[in-house]
Amino acid sequence: MPTGWLIVDRSSQIYGRYYGQQIKVPVWSTAIVGGDKKIVVDTGIHDPGWVSNFVCPCTQAPEERLERALKEYVGWSADEVDIVINTHLHYDHSGGNTLFKNARFVVQASEWEYAGRPLPTQATFYQEFLIGREPLAYFRWQFVHGITDIAPGVRVVPTPGHTPGHQSVAVDTADGVVLIAGDCASCMENIVDLVPVGIVHETAAELASLRRIRQIADFVIPGHDPNVVAGSAGIELPASARLKHVES
Repeated sequence: MPTGWLIVDRSSQIYGRYYGQQIKVPVWSTAIVGGDKKIVVDTGIHDPGWVSNFVCPCTQAPEERLERALKEYVGWSADEVDIVINTHLHYDHSGGNTLFKNARFVVQASEWEYAGRPLPTQATFYQEFLIGREPLAYFRWQFVHGITDIAPGVRVVPTPGHTPGHQSVAVDTADGVVLIAGDCASCMENIVDLVPVGIVHETAAELASLRRIRQIADFVIPGHDPNVVAGSAGIELPASARLKHVES
């Protein structure tokens, strides 16, 4: 579900490429349907005005507000959601967390620890009021360590690099493994060309994570690929999300 749009320098998506090229990219939230738990992966932005003032130009149409998109795409209310998985705790992946009053929140313990003391160059991306550090009890956090089964056929897989505790979400389907990449891969070009994202905490870890995605995924939902969202229809995966297996 697209829940807003950012205007960014394209080099923020692809390390060492496209400097000075502005691009409009989607902010994703993904609902995992078909199981006995209602699961949402990433919760988008909390306020396009805040994002525009402090990070980059941002737009959000009324129908892209997460609570409305969730209802229109899969028929859920925020209160019905059982589990929220944050791939990481940047503003555009955890901004809507406060909507989900009854959910359990899943994040890597290392991401939580880093979010409290990020590098100065990444501090803007982490905002305490978005992820509920104070008070901690507001959210029902589940801090995990490494690969963890969250529900039948749904597991989190560490994919550090963009942030130290970044994780992606692997979902077993009849058509293969769908990998919700988060910002390990902003777009398919990261995976196909094995090129890191432009905003990266540790390049070697990012490259290892991209190789890992190549090995385990049949379909990939990148964090901010306008080509993938442009091809989507309802909740069906577009052809552009299929990952052609290449040498890892």
